[in-house]
Amino acid sequence: MPDEMSPSTSESRHFVFEQLADGVFAAIERDGGWAISNAGIVDLGGLTVVYDTSLTPRAAQDLRRFAEEVTGRAPDIVVNSHYHNDHIWGNQVFGPPARIVSTNRTRELVLTDGQVELQSCVAEASDRLISLKEQDAAAATQDERNALSLWIAYWEGLVQELPHLTVRLPDITFDTRLLIHGARRSLELIEFKAAHTGSDTALYLRDEGVVFASDMLFVDCHPYLGDGDPHRLLKALQDLGALGAAAYAPGHGPVGDLTDLRLVAAYVGDCLDAARSLIRAGSANAASIRKLPIPAKYEAWQLRQFFAGNIQWLCRRLGQTWVDEAEQSTLFGS
Repeated sequence: MPDEMSPSTSESRHFVFEQLADGVFAAIERDGGWAISNAGIVDLGGLTVVYDTSLTPRAAQDLRRFAEEVTGRAPDIVVNSHYHNDHIWGNQVFGPPARIVSTNRTRELVLTDGQVELQSCVAEASDRLISLKEQDAAAATQDERNALSLWIAYWEGLVQELPHLTVRLPDITFDTRLLIHGARRSLELIEFKAAHTGSDTALYLRDEGVVFASDMLFVDCHPYLGDGDPHRLLKALQDLGALGAAAYAPGHGPVGDLTDLRLVAAYVGDCLDAARSLIRAGSANAASIRKLPIPAKYEAWQLRQFFAGNIQWLCRRLGQTWVDEAEQSTLFGS
């Protein structure tokens, strides 16, 4: 990570703001806040760009306010890296004249899978929050409570925000690559197909050596593999590494570097090996997956609930259809 990185003094319940270069900031989700994912702010010179908008409008208001403070102007362009709700449901805070940019495929997914996700959240939010709080009250250890805290914040935020949530769609779409030029610097948006989701967009600042990778990269966290192709994700991580940036801002966790890209690639490889071993042994079932120990090198990572779900998903990807669709959310611990 670059030496000049420093936390901002701006107060937010939802984000910690870190400067990655002059006019370039990472917004890192706070534990217990309603952002749930990271975001970014780039001053292009005459244009302010926000990268991802978090889960809730409440968190997105803090993001917008900070962007205005550090760039002296309201955001002009908002980039949606992919369609998952924790990265785009703050869009409504960035109303016109700001323009929202995504890939063509991401916009399609917001209108299809994203609508299913929205309807599911509306139907389940209150019950999920009650259940999680009951689990928290009954938890025997601090580790159990820590594992529940993210999901309590997630559903708490949705219970409060869904009644007035509007999913604002991207206005401008592209395929493969898009350059955006300001008076001060340029940025490049790079599409990766079917890596973390059907389409994921990284934001690359060549001269500053900064990449915003969104959920193609998790740092000190188990990544979520349940909506992509592991082999394409490995290729995406390789291609992101080839950019040679000094700082890689992930979708979740602190800002990382090339070492963190390699760690996530190793994690995906280890999960693939575990899934293949289960299939060869005829043990690709939910009970066996839950018994799998997390490898020691990932034991301290956050979001440990994702590990079993990732193995389950990879068993499915490798040709096993044993698991009922209803098992997926249980195994992913959400």
